[in-house]
Amino acid sequence: MAKSNNDSRNRVDKMNTRRSKEEILAGVLTSAIKGTTKTKIMYENALSFAQVKHYIDYALEAGLIRIHEESNTGKRRCIYITTEKGFEYIKFYESLNTAKVNASIASKHSGKGDER
Repeated sequence: MAKSNNDSRNRVDKMNTRRSKEEILAGVLTSAIKGTTKTKIMYENALSFAQVKHYIDYALEAGLIRIHEESNTGKRRCIYITTEKGFEYIKFYESLNTAKVNASIASKHSGKGDER
């Protein structure tokens, strides 16, 4: 199935926009809701290894995620899981983001009648 020009344009627009630290952290926590590896967090959030390490270390220190260690085939594997505090962060971030969008929409609509 071929992608439309709009899909490509939207992806380019997103790539040109810088994400805030809060947005990246919310993405990391969202990726870890069901439990995942550092590599999957890295790819899902388009982060470098150094960046994902920084955000995971911060989230661990803040109690936003926890580590569950698995050892199935003799190899230890760390699974990162969002904590209750991490869920609270995601909800708070989403509510702030929604309020910001609503305020932006309201300011655009209120400015229309002011043109002379």
